[in-house]
Amino acid sequence: MRGILVALLLLLIWPARAQGPAELRGRVVDAETGQPVPNAQVGVAGNRVGTSTNADGVFTLSVPPAYQHEPLEVALLGYRKYTQALPPLPGPGLLIRLQISPAALGEVTVTSSVTGIVRAAVARIPRNYPVRPTRLTGFYREAENARGDTSQFQYFAEGLLTVYQAGYQHPGDDGAVEIRESRKVELRAPGTADHNWYGGPFVPHQLDFVHRRAAFINPAHFRDYDYRLLPQTTFRGRPVYAIAFAPKPGRAARADFAGRLYIEEGSYAFLRAEWHRTPAGLRHESQAAVAIEGRSSRVDYQPYAGRWYLKSAWHRTQGRPRRGPSAPVDVLVEYLTTAIDTAQGPRPGYAARAQYRDVYLENAVPYDSTFWQRQTTLVPPAAVQQALRRAAAPGPAAAAGAPGQVAGAPAGRSAPVRRPSRLRYGYLVGGWPVAEASGAVQVGFAPAGSGFQALGAAVLRAQSTTYWSSFSYEFNTVGGWWVRVASRSGFGRLGGSGWEGGLAYEHNLNPRRRPIFARAGLTYFHQTVGRDLGPYHNPDAGLRVAGTAFKADEIGLTLRTTTGAPQPKLGLGVELSRRLELVADAGYLLFPRTRTQLALDERSGFWLSRSTAALDLPAAATLRVDGQPANAAPWQPGRLTFGFGLLYRPR
Repeated sequence: MRGILVALLLLLIWPARAQGPAELRGRVVDAETGQPVPNAQVGVAGNRVGTSTNADGVFTLSVPPAYQHEPLEVALLGYRKYTQALPPLPGPGLLIRLQISPAALGEVTVTSSVTGIVRAAVARIPRNYPVRPTRLTGFYREAENARGDTSQFQYFAEGLLTVYQAGYQHPGDDGAVEIRESRKVELRAPGTADHNWYGGPFVPHQLDFVHRRAAFINPAHFRDYDYRLLPQTTFRGRPVYAIAFAPKPGRAARADFAGRLYIEEGSYAFLRAEWHRTPAGLRHESQAAVAIEGRSSRVDYQPYAGRWYLKSAWHRTQGRPRRGPSAPVDVLVEYLTTAIDTAQGPRPGYAARAQYRDVYLENAVPYDSTFWQRQTTLVPPAAVQQALRRAAAPGPAAAAGAPGQVAGAPAGRSAPVRRPSRLRYGYLVGGWPVAEASGAVQVGFAPAGSGFQALGAAVLRAQSTTYWSSFSYEFNTVGGWWVRVASRSGFGRLGGSGWEGGLAYEHNLNPRRRPIFARAGLTYFHQTVGRDLGPYHNPDAGLRVAGTAFKADEIGLTLRTTTGAPQPKLGLGVELSRRLELVADAGYLLFPRTRTQLALDERSGFWLSRSTAALDLPAAATLRVDGQPANAAPWQPGRLTFGFGLLYRPR
């Protein structure tokens, strides 16, 4: 009975194992020279799943069971399309020989201008590219090494991405990216500067020149570029325009790019672009940690179901660190689409989406070269594989736990995970109900023993609210508790200044999606509001008021109220990104104390040395409102306050 059960279990398990994805391996070479062919597009099921060859012409492709009877296609600009039936999988690696297309040596003439070809291709973008949202599964690689030496890596990172792309008729919508899995190798020596390269996983969006309407295909910038027709080539047996573009004479300061475009002759679809930054383009770059000396890119598209989709993106940055070791570095970023899903699924949730300023290496999952066995990846070139093997090899450095180890190896180390900054700051605007009736106000001031005399007057207009702008600093102490300090400056007919300080607590009400924070706190509120009564000549060089010496020729008077009170606050915050939060708060003043004062300030001299003083009314001066004696200013502060704004959290 036990043997029968084991046999039945094996019968159930074996088909399940047999139905899993199978790996297709191969190498693509030039049929005439035998040299490897890099960047060739390898696809199955009409390019529903696919990969590309690496610098050595090598590829691997994980083929799902549903596609294991579909034909294999290999295509590249300038070569004839290669098609064959898939062999039984898994099996030995294929050797594929691509034949050069004779049309690649031909010349082409056009009746319209070369710029007209580019204009026609731009006009047909909605016809040639998807207009519905698309999900791409892609493989991403990022590495930094000493320039000219691929054996000296600073780091090596890989990831599996889900790339959400909006329709190509919406160039302003960059979509979203989800990092599903990632691995890394940290090879920096202790004390080596970390350049913090941002935006790596967003390369599928940043380099998608068709979707973003890069300057060299943007009609608004055509006047900055010269377009020149090159010898014709082919793709998948169809003729292709090859067009070189470069800054137009006299417009070099406005043209950031130079390179080549490839446009299919029949459909006017963009198939590829290769470009680099011009000297003007490099001057427009901004990198705090690295002086950029060169940037070059390449992007390819592939056909699927009657439309063209992003296939691969390659980007290289050359620069020199501004601090630390001065050796120049190369940073290489590669992206490869391995599967296309045209179903209109929702964008990845906020919690799952990568943020542009997330540093890719901060993912704490260690590198493991066997992890990708069941995934389609871009095979590392032989030089990179050798560097990784050297990093993983045991030796004296490994025994000491020194850098140069594959993160996750027994004696290795992984890069530290940086935590968000505890500090955040921001700019807010707000309001405070201050009821003011229309009328006139007069203030007379003549200090005893002095020749200074002033009679200030102002006409009041009815209003119910005064407004302020505020700059706020918040520091996270523990958990959701924040220490908050803010300065305020009033604007409008009733101006003034103030400050606020205290504690606040923030709790996330939506932990699984975009964070929405409930905010509560207790602060001390201090604010002045008042009316400027104008400057007055000071004939007394020895004038002293409330123990303060006033030596300036002009002294200004302000009638103001000063209010101080404890203030409980409630509010909400919505995280716009992992560094930016939109907040709104309302507060209520408890037991407010308000005083009416006459403020004096010097109106000339260096502003840091100007003297100021405040005197309580009515003892220090005479106050009249609408011609009648009064003891308080003719406006009444309320108890409610409100404000909203943005808080920014640095790294």
